[in-house]
Amino acid sequence: MDSKQQQMLAFETDWYQLGGGSSRVITERFGLTDRDFFSEVDRIVASDPPASLTHSELGRMRSVIRRRLWMAR
Repeated sequence: MDSKQQQMLAFETDWYQLGGGSSRVITERFGLTDRDFFSEVDRIVASDPPASLTHSELGRMRSVIRRRLWMAR
């Protein structure tokens, strides 16, 4: 995982409990659309889930990611 991917994962780890970070902040900070950001975070979480999260926390994060991807269609 490169530095940008680590930053993206850390950002979403901080924000998933509130429904994910705002679209504006995601665009300003990472230069990505919601769809691109959450697609990449989904891929990262699937291949290398954060060890700092419990199984239930990881499930909630994945739920937020799926919801945001659905909303970004």
